[in-house]
Amino acid sequence: MYLIVITLLFVALIALNHYSPKPVDWNPTFNGNSKSPYACYILNDMLGVIFPNQIIEENHDGFFVSLDSTSLVKKNVIVITDKFEPDRYDCDALLKFVARGNDFFVSSTRFNRLFLDSLKIKLSSSIIDTSAFKSGKELVFLQNPTLKNDSGYSYNKKMPLTCLAAYDTLNTVELGTNRVGKVNFIGVRHGLGKIYFHTQPLVFTNYHLLHGNVEYASKVLSYLPVRQTVWDDYYKSDRYINTSPMRYVLSQPSLRSAYYLLLLTLLLYLLVESKRRQRVVPVILSLENKSLQFVKTIGNLYFKQRNDADLVKKKIIFFKEFLRERYFIVCVSFTDDCVTTIAAKSGVHKKEICELLESIDYFETAETASEISLIRLNQKIELFYKQCL
Repeated sequence: MYLIVITLLFVALIALNHYSPKPVDWNPTFNGNSKSPYACYILNDMLGVIFPNQIIEENHDGFFVSLDSTSLVKKNVIVITDKFEPDRYDCDALLKFVARGNDFFVSSTRFNRLFLDSLKIKLSSSIIDTSAFKSGKELVFLQNPTLKNDSGYSYNKKMPLTCLAAYDTLNTVELGTNRVGKVNFIGVRHGLGKIYFHTQPLVFTNYHLLHGNVEYASKVLSYLPVRQTVWDDYYKSDRYINTSPMRYVLSQPSLRSAYYLLLLTLLLYLLVESKRRQRVVPVILSLENKSLQFVKTIGNLYFKQRNDADLVKKKIIFFKEFLRERYFIVCVSFTDDCVTTIAAKSGVHKKEICELLESIDYFETAETASEISLIRLNQKIELFYKQCL
C-alpha cells in the first residue's frame, strides 16, 4: 500500500510539473529568434516588409570579421541590444564601413566610451532609473514633419530614460525625443554614410510591438534606405550560447532535473563506496639529495683529525688522475721531459709546472706536512686548473 501511494504521488508530481504553465522570461535578450516578451522575433520578421524585395542577413560575428568596407554592395546594419560595447577593432571596422556609404542603426541604453567618443556623443541617464517599474504609459515623439504625431506614440509600459546630453551639432540631426522632451534619437553623418543612434531599444521588442505602437518602430527604421540589410545577433547579452552536446538536455526543465538527480545519485554512490573500499595509500617521499651533507661530513672529519700529510697525498693523487684523464700522462715526475710534456699539452708556463712538480716530489717522500704547506700546494694545483687548456 505504501509503495502504491508513493508511486501515485510521484506520478502526480510529474504531471503537475509537466502541465503547469511555464514562467514568462522577462529578461531583455533582444534576440531575433526568441519569442520572449523582451526579444525581437516580431521585428526580425517585419524586416522583409520594411525592406521589401531585399536580402535580410543575420550576423553572428564581430564587425571586424563580418563587415567588408571594400564591397561595392551597400548595406544597412541594424543592432538592437541593451548594451552595445564593440572593441577597438570592431569599432574601427564599423566606422570604415559607414564611411564607404553604408548605414548603421543602433538602439541601446548603454554604450561603451570608445564608441561614444568616436562619434563625439555623451549620454545622460540616472544611476537608478525606477521608471521602468512604474505603471503608466510611455510616450515617444518623432520630429520629422512627415513622420511626427502631435500626441506622440504611446506604449502601455514605462521604459528606462536614457537621453543624449551632447553631440556634434555640425554633423548631427535630431530625429526624436522621449516623454520629457529630451533627445533620444539622432542621425550622425559619417563619411558617405550615416549612423542612427537610438536610446530606447524596448520599443522594438515583442511585448511593445504586440501591446504598443508598431507604427513608431517602422517609422524609425524608415530612415534606412531600402536595400540589403544585416540583422545583428552578435552584440546581444545572450550571444554566448552553450555549444556542449548537453545544451538541449539542460535547456529542458524536466531533462535538466533528471540530469542533476543522476549526478547527485552518482556522487552519493561514490562517497559511500569510497568509504567502504578505499584503503589508505602510504605517502612515499622522494629521495633526498644528501651530497652536500656528505661533503660537509668528510670535511669535518679531516678538520678534526688534522692529518695534513694524508690530505696532501690525496690532493697529489687527484692531480695525477686529472693529468692521466685529460692529457694521457701516466708517469708524473719532476723531470725536464715530464715538465715539457705537461706544458705542451696544458698550455701552462714551464716555471709554474716546475714549482708544482717540485712540491709534489717533495711531499711524496715527506712523512709530515704543515697546514701552510698544504694550503700552498692546493693554491698551486688550483692555479694550474684555471690556466690549463
